[in-house]
Amino acid sequence: MKKRRSLKIGLAVLAVLALLLIVTQRDRGPEVGGRPLEEWVQDLLVTAAPDRRAAAHAAVAKLGTNALPWLQLAVRHTDTVWKQPLLGVVKKVPGIDRRDLLRWVNLYERSEIRAGGVAGLAALGQAAVPAIPDLVTALGDSEQLVHNNALAALRRLGSLSLSEITNRLGQAEGGYRTRMLHVLRNMKSDAVAAAPALVKIIEAKPGSDEANAAVAALSAMGHRAVPAVMLLVASERYELRVVGFDALQRLMPAEHGLWEALRGTFQLGGEREARILVALRDVWGEPGADTPTLSAAVLRGTAKSRAAGIFLMGEAARPGNVYARKLRKLRDQKNESGQAALEAALRKLKAAEATASGSPGGVKTSSD
Repeated sequence: MKKRRSLKIGLAVLAVLALLLIVTQRDRGPEVGGRPLEEWVQDLLVTAAPDRRAAAHAAVAKLGTNALPWLQLAVRHTDTVWKQPLLGVVKKVPGIDRRDLLRWVNLYERSEIRAGGVAGLAALGQAAVPAIPDLVTALGDSEQLVHNNALAALRRLGSLSLSEITNRLGQAEGGYRTRMLHVLRNMKSDAVAAAPALVKIIEAKPGSDEANAAVAALSAMGHRAVPAVMLLVASERYELRVVGFDALQRLMPAEHGLWEALRGTFQLGGEREARILVALRDVWGEPGADTPTLSAAVLRGTAKSRAAGIFLMGEAARPGNVYARKLRKLRDQKNESGQAALEAALRKLKAAEATASGSPGGVKTSSD
C-alpha cells in the first residue's frame, strides 16, 4: 500500500513539474518595461481597466512590427496536446485541488490569449497587414471576445482585407460569414468588387441573417454596385425583386422621385413593369456601368441608355416636378438619339398637366 501511494505521489509530482515546465516554456512574447507582450495585450481588451489601455497601446507601438510574430502565434493559440492529459492524471491524485493547479498553469483562458493577440494586431494598425489572414480566420472564432476584437481590427484596416474576405465568403457560413459581411459593409464603395458574391448569398438564402447582412453591405457600396443589384431587380422571384428594388433606392437616393413614382406599379407584373425593367437594365444593368444619376445616363450615356433614361424620366414626371423640368430642357437640345422616347414622355406630361389643371384645386402649369 505504501509503495502504491508513493508511486501515486511521485506521478503527481512529475505531472505538476511537467505542467509547470509547459507553462514556463510557453512563449509569452517580447518584453517591454519588464512585462511580456502577453500581459500587455490583455490590458487592451474591453475587460481591462480603461486607465491601463493607454500604457498597453504605447507598449505595443514601441515594439512595432517586432510584435507581429508573437501576436499571430497568439491568435492561433490552443493548449499543448500534453496539457489536458496531464491535468486528467492530476485530477485522480488525492490531496491536489485541480482548481488551484489551473491557476498556475492557465493564467488566462485560451480565448483571452487569442483575443489579446487580435487586440494587439488592432493596436498595430496598418503594420498588421501581414496578419490579415489570421484576423479573417479569427472572425470565425467561437468566442465572442475573440471575433469582436477581430471585427474592430479589420475595420481599422479599411479595404486592405477585401480580397481575403471575398475569397473566403464561399467557404464560410452562419455567424462567420455574417461577420465578414459586416466588415465589407464598413468598406462601403471600396468593397464594390464583392457585390456579385453578395448577390449570390442573397439569392441562396433570402431572409436569413447572412442575406440581410449581404443586403446591408450591398446597399452601402454606391452606384457602381447597381449592375449587380439589377440581377435581383430583374429576378423571376418576387421576394428577390423586392430586396433588389429596396437596395436600388438606398444606392441612389438622389433619384427618390423616380423610386416613389415606380413604387406603386413596380413588382405588380404586366407590360408596364416589363418596360420599366428593360429601361432600368439599359441604364444601370450593363456590367461595369458607372452612371451615378438618371441625368448622367441621358446626357453622357449610350443611345440605348439615353432612350431608356428619358422613358424613366417620363414615368417619374409630374406637373412642376424636377423630372418635368428636365424633360423640357432636353426638348431644346439637338440630339437625334432618344427623340421618340422624349416626344412620348412630353405628350404624357402634357396630358397629366391638362388633367391637373382641369381638376378641382388643380394647379395650372405652362406646357411650354
